[in-house]
Amino acid sequence: MSRLLLDAQELSRYGSIRVRAIHNITLSLQRLLCETFRQSQSPSRCLLRKHTEHLVIPRNELKAIALLTAILSISLSACNPQGDGKKASQVAAKVNGDEILSQQIDQALSRAGNIPEAQQKQAQQQVLQRLIDQQLFVQQAIQKKLDREPRVQSAIDAAKRQVLAQAYVDQVIQAASKPTPEQVKAFYSEHPELFRDRRMYRLKELAIAAPADFQPKLRAELERLDKRADKSKIMTELITWLQSQNIKFQANVATQAAEQLPTELIGPIYRMKEGDLLTIPRGNAVVVSQLDKFQSAPLTEEQAAPFIEQFLQNRKRMDLSNEEMKRLRAAAKIEYLGDFAKNTSAEEGSAGAAHAPTAASGTMPQQ
Repeated sequence: MSRLLLDAQELSRYGSIRVRAIHNITLSLQRLLCETFRQSQSPSRCLLRKHTEHLVIPRNELKAIALLTAILSISLSACNPQGDGKKASQVAAKVNGDEILSQQIDQALSRAGNIPEAQQKQAQQQVLQRLIDQQLFVQQAIQKKLDREPRVQSAIDAAKRQVLAQAYVDQVIQAASKPTPEQVKAFYSEHPELFRDRRMYRLKELAIAAPADFQPKLRAELERLDKRADKSKIMTELITWLQSQNIKFQANVATQAAEQLPTELIGPIYRMKEGDLLTIPRGNAVVVSQLDKFQSAPLTEEQAAPFIEQFLQNRKRMDLSNEEMKRLRAAAKIEYLGDFAKNTSAEEGSAGAAHAPTAASGTMPQQ
């Protein structure tokens, strides 16, 4: 039986039926890169988060930081670096005299990804309304002098550092070269599960509330069911058995393309046969999935090329970011004081591993 013990955290991301078009390849490829470093899908923010992912913000500070990040973003986007004093873009609206620029709308839309041309006007209006709401909150915060509170000033300073660091990362990664046709072709050949042999999978799933002391019994039952020659009835029999044990569970059927699967499951599910099981324990829960059937849905090299190019360029940006961070650390004088000086060697060793050549190369996750 092809039962693989994998982290169930990502499994929840494919709990509903979602059959999408080819553009999902883009998200998948970005995820293949970013999840290698456990980061977001935005390439430059992915790079920045790699070097700031250990920062921890107390929960009671989050609202203040969110509000003041909004204050900072509005004030920064309203700034005009040109010496002639002219605004970089036209005024879209005024809120109690404060201007909202069309540039702010464009920036927000750029973060939303590709929006169909027919929906651009509607999207602009929606973004403008959100910016107006945001500006009203900002004005109230300033009126109540929240911007003078020490914790708020600290949050503003943190947001400013984030913006400046992001700006530098964006500048560094601009040097990323466009991948060659040969590189695109090689990547296409190396990942048949996403392109040449891409598939649509139909998965039967059971999310089982299984305390630790019950899990050995559950494993034994799965092994017993797996010996059946007819695997088509395994899930039905498992449900009947769970009910007899008074164990709670939730059943689901999901149909997904390969690129919609969690990154670390793409390879294992690609190698499964119809009827095989995937068992994923997570604390006091176990998720059992069965590959019901799959259908071939290949992409030609021509169809996949634009998405592969984007992924490879993002990977190059990751490399440039890692190289620059190593350069800056090597040139900097970093002193650890107080309690932070005690475990400096261990921490620096861990940081060095994070910047090792294997990680920096953008190698695909093991599948």
